[in-house]
Amino acid sequence: MLPISSTTANDLANTHSMKTRSKSGIFKPKTFLTHTTSTSHIPTFINEALSSPQWLQAMTDEYNALLTNHTWSLTSFPAGAKVVGCKWLFKNKFNVDGSFERHKARLVAKGFSQTAGHNYTDTYSLVVKPATIRLVLSHVISHHWPIHQIDVNNAFLNGELNEDVYMTQPPGFTSTSPHLVCKLHKVLYGLKQAPRAWFHKLSTTLNSLGFHSTKSDTSLFVNFYSTYTIFILIYVDDIIITGSSLVVIQQLISTLSTCFALKDLGPLQFFLGIHVTHLSTGGLHMSQQQYITDLLRRTNTDASYTHANQPSPPKGCFLCHE
Repeated sequence: MLPISSTTANDLANTHSMKTRSKSGIFKPKTFLTHTTSTSHIPTFINEALSSPQWLQAMTDEYNALLTNHTWSLTSFPAGAKVVGCKWLFKNKFNVDGSFERHKARLVAKGFSQTAGHNYTDTYSLVVKPATIRLVLSHVISHHWPIHQIDVNNAFLNGELNEDVYMTQPPGFTSTSPHLVCKLHKVLYGLKQAPRAWFHKLSTTLNSLGFHSTKSDTSLFVNFYSTYTIFILIYVDDIIITGSSLVVIQQLISTLSTCFALKDLGPLQFFLGIHVTHLSTGGLHMSQQQYITDLLRRTNTDASYTHANQPSPPKGCFLCHE
């Protein structure tokens, strides 16, 4: 059989009547990510991270936090038990304005090797519904309530384990007895039951403080006092606190800080990938500008993108009190 030339092949391939981009002369050149600065580069292998002072420090901070939290204890591997592996995940953390904040290393368990009914049971975690968020924010704006956000450090690590889970020692931080394994006492990221255990711990704490979840949304906790009302919205470890009294909100945050290691982020600014701007009219303007910018940066198309392309905050925003 005689070989077909490229021109003939293209002619044969384009005999159909469908209008395509190539027939219209539209071609999009391939782009490749070329970020190689120390700020944007993320290690792929453990040896690469261990050889970098910045990432090694991030790993050490995470490891020390796990030890301080009494996440595990070293023990001999029980006969017949199943051991779960673990690995390091690396990520660059950025501020709301997109500027670099810090390197983040997280030790996660390889939960895919767990066995249902043996070392885990319930796995699901309840999260607040989008409709509930819109309803509460609309109520907050109409009543001019303050709204704060808190961030719980290593939230999942606060969950208590009810099952016997054994994990290998963290890569790069093996003790002098490498044959020992970690018997987990606290939940670790990656475990099947991690989200459920964290929600149970948080909800139990809130119940002890007089809060109760609503029937319409289990992740919305309320407390109705005689002179004020407090709402708490929970989306895994993203927590919003609002109410009719700023003093009570601050007291509640102070009380929760004695139960968990958390940071008061102040007035709501960034929630679930949405940037929140407080308007002078008392309303809120919500946008995903940072999310769009991140997408453009990943595809190397951010050079042609400027803030001039962004529309001004609409006066008829559904969350604005106007």
